[in-house]
Parts: sequence; structure tokens; C-alpha cells
Amino acid sequence: MERTLFIFEGEKAEKLYFKSLERAFFHGQENRILASFQNDLYELYEQISADDDLDLFELIKELNPSTNKDEHIKELRRDQIGQIYLFFDLEPNDEKFTGENLLNMLGRFDNETEHGKLFISYPMIEAIRDFQDIDEYLVRTVAISDCVGARYKQLSANRGNHAYRDAKKIDKQGWQILIEANLRKANILTTHKDTLAPVSNQVSLALTQLTNGSPNDPLSVLSAFPIFLADYFGLDVLKRVASPTAGP
Repeated sequence: MERTLFIFEGEKAEKLYFKSLERAFFHGQENRILASFQNDLYELYEQISADDDLDLFELIKELNPSTNKDEHIKELRRDQIGQIYLFFDLEPNDEKFTGENLLNMLGRFDNETEHGKLFISYPMIEAIRDFQDIDEYLVRTVAISDCVGARYKQLSANRGNHAYRDAKKIDKQGWQILIEANLRKANILTTHKDTLAPVSNQVSLALTQLTNGSPNDPLSVLSAFPIFLADYFGLDVLKRVASPTAGP
């Protein structure tokens, strides 16, 4: 049986939210393996840049000897992995951040059945809870000075709807609202049209968040998981969605 490998930057928050969307949409129809890189995108960039032949799957196997309790990733071969998805934070204040590095990574990881497909949270995973309602979210931004771990975590918790603070409590309708909000905002950024359409080109989305290779200040808040869900399932993921302006 082919597996799908999901690689997260961190170990805790990302997996909590992913397990929430699993309950809402996947219904156990495929074998998923969850693994953490345990460092940021620019550290991964350095490792890959230093070794053109470095295989991402082998690197993750080395870092994650056992990901799921019932399966050891070290026992798997690359040909048993059908798809790879990566989820990382923008981290615009990281000392190793450059727009060029970001775009290079998105260009390299642009196909889930080859090297893998990369999705970015702007500015980080907590963007998923930096949400009050759809109309407000379409113009929600964050100052670059606030895009640091502890500061943004507090900011997103304070100004976001409490329904999204606990990943375990987000139901399917809540996820559908997040999907609609993030798709509309991503399309406004990339096409200047307020429309619902999957955003398959992550490079084009990243380019809207940069000016001359530096992150826009303020930065538009966007969450990777809702954009991934629309890319993975198509717009069927929005069936039976609540009113576009409704909150969770």
C-alpha cells in the first residue's frame, strides 16, 4: 500500500491541527505518515543546497526513526511513498531568511509525487487561529516586528476567534470556513479577484508576499492547511459549507 508522507516544521502545533483536519476530511481512506523536520525551512534549504543529491525522504527517515506508533519509517522504501507534502512557516525574521531562498524551495518542492509539495504559513502555523470572520480576514495583516514566535502566538490568540484556539474542537464546518477565507484571500492576492479556486502555484502566492525579495510589511496573514485542503480535494471540500459570512 502506498503511503502519503506529511512533513511538518514542528512537532506539536502542526500535528494537532493536522489531526483535526484528518478527522474532518480524510476518514481513514489512506495510509498517512506524519513526520517533523524539527527545524525551519531555511535550515532545510542549507542542507539541500550543500548536497544536491540529498534525498528528502532519507533525511526525514534519519530524523524520525519512528513517526507513527504502529509503523517505523526506517522500514519504508521511497517507492512505498506515493506523495509528499511539506508544511513550513515563513519566519520572515529568521536570520537565514531571504526571498530567493523561499522561492527556490517552493520551486523545488512543487509536485507531491516527485520531490514533494511545499505549503507556507504566513507568518507561521498560528495564522490558522488568527481569524475572527471571513470579511475581516480578507484584509488581516501582521507587522513584521510581530512575526516572531512568542509575540505572534500571543497576538493570534488574542485577536482570533476562540473557536480556533483548540485544534481538537474545530469541526468540519469550522474548517470549511477557514478554507473559504484562505482561498478567497489567496486569490485576491494572486489574481486580484475575490473568487473561490484552488491555489496550486505556491510560488505565485509567495511572490505577492515579497517586495524586492523582502517580506511585505505588514504581511498578509495566510494559513497553509486550508490552502492545502483545497489543493488536495478540490472545491468538493467545501460542500455543505456554511454561509460565507458566518463565524464558527
